[in-house]
Amino acid sequence: MIKAVAFLFITILAASPARADIELSPLRQVLTNKTRTASFTLSNPSTRILDGRVTWVDLSATQTGYTPADAQTRSGLSAAPYLTLTPAQFRLEPGARIEVTVRLKDGVRPPAGERRSHLLVETDAARTLIRKASSGLQADIAVGVSVPVLLRGKGRGSAVLSETKLLRDSDGLLLISAAVEPSGVHSTYGRLTATFLRAEPGAKSELLGVRDNVAGYPDTPQRLIDIPLGFFSLGEGELTLRYEGGGEYAGRVFDERAFTITPPK
Repeated sequence: MIKAVAFLFITILAASPARADIELSPLRQVLTNKTRTASFTLSNPSTRILDGRVTWVDLSATQTGYTPADAQTRSGLSAAPYLTLTPAQFRLEPGARIEVTVRLKDGVRPPAGERRSHLLVETDAARTLIRKASSGLQADIAVGVSVPVLLRGKGRGSAVLSETKLLRDSDGLLLISAAVEPSGVHSTYGRLTATFLRAEPGAKSELLGVRDNVAGYPDTPQRLIDIPLGFFSLGEGELTLRYEGGGEYAGRVFDERAFTITPPK
């Protein structure tokens, strides 16, 4: 028998909980001196018993995701030294769930600005058949899921949109690309929406595309975002890209850019 060993690490960037052997929600939590406790729900949608552990990992933001933080970056980024985390280990029966609690340590006040660590949930490897063959090839797969926990002191966050481009994907369909440029000491969070108002009498604005869970972090100058529009051509009208706040920023518009679209003649 041939045995292959694989390890899968997933950093959540999508709108829904991780789709693997474990589910973790919500996608982020924010702690302050007033909100000193937060919780996550960890559930087991699989048909096997899950054994695992909960720890911290420090990740630096990049233009398109995250990368492991180096020692120098961690010293000014990590929220973990200010927080407690329970439980550290768990066992979940199929269909069961538990609460994972994060607390600001007693007597500790958040430092000015913002700190961030990622809650990391890892399960023990489970042998999984990945190909039916006479050799019986199998893989032992350990799954990890991480979500950001933000610790905030005094300060604020804002962001602007830049480098907006109308491009085409590999199938020739239009997509809009933009950079979220954060400023201030707090990260921003929300969604990007692309709407189009046709140059026709009585036309109403149409929602062409949405990108949820868009964060702008102070440790990277830009976050690059693409929104597929699903059209080969838009016709004549005005295309608007808007960065709308979510979570604690609900109701706020960070930035908005409008562009006149004129089809070639």
